[in-house]
Amino acid sequence: MQFALTPYLWLANASGSLRFSLPDGGEADASTGPYNYLQHLRFAAMLQGEARKGDWSIFVDAIYLNFGRHSTTVQTRGSGNLERESEGSGETSFKGTLIQLGGGRTIAVLPRATFDAIAGVRYLGVSSSLDASVNASLGGSGAGFNPTFHMSQRQDIYDGFVGVRARVSLTGDGRWYLPFYLDVGTGTSDVTWQAIAGVGYAMKWGDITLSYRYLALYGSGDQLVQTLRLNGPALSATFRF
Repeated sequence: MQFALTPYLWLANASGSLRFSLPDGGEADASTGPYNYLQHLRFAAMLQGEARKGDWSIFVDAIYLNFGRHSTTVQTRGSGNLERESEGSGETSFKGTLIQLGGGRTIAVLPRATFDAIAGVRYLGVSSSLDASVNASLGGSGAGFNPTFHMSQRQDIYDGFVGVRARVSLTGDGRWYLPFYLDVGTGTSDVTWQAIAGVGYAMKWGDITLSYRYLALYGSGDQLVQTLRLNGPALSATFRF
């Protein structure tokens, strides 16, 4: 049995759209981000682990991201005395915990490449707040007013996924290589997918890898997360024992 532990830094920008439930039964749609990693990030923690025996492996990936407040545009669809649609502006905040648990099996071994089929479950717990002011009118009277909202909501997203990961050697000794990962899934999200590609260098104690990672989720209905995209470069160090 071989084990690997990988602390890493993913300089992810977050962007997308959120749907908040209003007290009167209506909805408020707000864009989220793009949150700039260096300007808005308050805290981050990231770690991967893997255990492998022969062709079989299990892996886990855990991330926590906490972004600060960001200006946003807001569109509401009210009920009761509020007009059907209103527009305004405000601020959103965003934080999330991502945990991926999966397993894999080597399905092809070529002279300079190996391929694993993978399957697993991805959990994303999202918390977000919205402070907004909109330009609205009373139904029928045309009288204008500017209601303000403060809301905090949370959603737990569970998605299954399947995919493939590969390692392609660039040199005869295998020290320089190209890592590749792709998955697609569904569940709480209508569709979710993730892709990772980069370059790595292998040493006796482990690997150093520089890659680019893109994760997207697409929800529907009255879910808090309508769309979410996390993307950016990542630097990792893998320790094998």
